[in-house]
Amino acid sequence: MEFVALQQHTAQLTEKYDNLKAKYAELKASHAQQREEQRVESEQLKASQAQQKAEYEAAHEQQKAAHEQLHAMIMNLSNSGTCVPNPFWPYNHQPPSGSPPPPPAPSSLY
Repeated sequence: MEFVALQQHTAQLTEKYDNLKAKYAELKASHAQQREEQRVESEQLKASQAQQKAEYEAAHEQQKAAHEQLHAMIMNLSNSGTCVPNPFWPYNHQPPSGSPPPPPAPSSLY
């Protein structure tokens, strides 16, 4: 009788062990799959960041080249003598000779 009880207990423990072993294998496989998915996601993110960086640097270089080109154009104009002050701009306007001076500024605003 005692021998049969020990056999039943051993069978129950073996069944529990087999169930736990199967569950562990399932969890291990699930964990490996999640790690692989995270690795792929990480690689995609790195590739996307590298592409964004390359696009940003290309745009920056284009902007820098355009700025340098504009600067060169301005310097060429200023050195060529064709760039003269515009007489219609207020700060370049000089009153005609013989005209009366402008009225004095008010001494008090109140």
